[in-house]
Amino acid sequence: MNFLGGSFRVARLFGIDIRVHVLFLLYIAFRVFDAVRAGAGSWQHELVFLGLLFGIVLAHEFGHCFGARSVGGYAENILMWPLGGLAYAHAPMRPWPQFVTVACGPLVNLGFCVVSGLIVLAQTHEVGLLLLNPFRGVLLPELNWLGFVWVLYQVNLLLLAFNLLPIYPLDGGQLFQAIIWPFLGLQRATLIACQVGLVGCVIFGLLGLRGGGGGMLFFIAVFGGFTCWQRLQAARQGLIVEDPSFGPHYYGRDHASRGSLWSRLFGRRRPPGFDDDGLVSPNPNPGGWETRQAERAKEDAELDRILQKVSAQGIHSLSYVERQMLERITRERQRQEHEFQRDTRL
Repeated sequence: MNFLGGSFRVARLFGIDIRVHVLFLLYIAFRVFDAVRAGAGSWQHELVFLGLLFGIVLAHEFGHCFGARSVGGYAENILMWPLGGLAYAHAPMRPWPQFVTVACGPLVNLGFCVVSGLIVLAQTHEVGLLLLNPFRGVLLPELNWLGFVWVLYQVNLLLLAFNLLPIYPLDGGQLFQAIIWPFLGLQRATLIACQVGLVGCVIFGLLGLRGGGGGMLFFIAVFGGFTCWQRLQAARQGLIVEDPSFGPHYYGRDHASRGSLWSRLFGRRRPPGFDDDGLVSPNPNPGGWETRQAERAKEDAELDRILQKVSAQGIHSLSYVERQMLERITRERQRQEHEFQRDTRL
């Protein structure tokens, strides 16, 4: 699904476009209007809460992006929409890079929790303020600096606990998949993670329908269940595979042995196959070039077959797997062409 449709860019930081979906603006307007009707300064609390939530979720998504870059991946877009944030962070399809990319999001929330919790504890000496049930909602105190810090603690605790639930596609579900991946293999780990995720989404949906968590919980369950089902079907069809061509040699040299962490997080990427001087670099992975060429030839053959089917029978004749394959190949080739043209102009 193209979630970027209907969104617009509001800023660009560290080479990452921050986009906001129009539905997110409508959601904010609805929340504020509802608070205005409640009166008694509720809309001010609501604005503070929504602004804080936006900033925390955005920081969480940047954590995913920097995590992907730190292990040799790339990240170019963050989308803010009513159900939270989506970081378009792509890392090598191997257990450790995927684990790091996913874990860096919750680590941001953990850091905020530790800092804000220590501040609240130092000012109030009330340990009970920190021993909260994160799922019972956020209490909004008076609008002063300490109340703001306490809300910061509560929101991060809630997001941390919610995201770490072992339900795919939440961070906890993806971490669960990455942990069992080395022992079961990618296909089986994905199947198990998605099956667990579907069960969790059903539970979320029932809680949302009963009012325990509100309508937002129901929509999260629907979105999560749909994502789980798509991923499950892709795994059954063998579309999710470890990608040996998308590893350290993707950048023309081993990112783990050369270049600082700062340059990997914030530096510009070089075109594949070129070194820092713009010269063709030697292949650091014997057989890698031949492997990539063979995979490219297979993709070309599959792409030709799909396009011939579309030409003969129409786009509606494509199966879900064929649609996913066509979208993936097209998106990847457009990205590679865009990056090559952009970097070679530098």
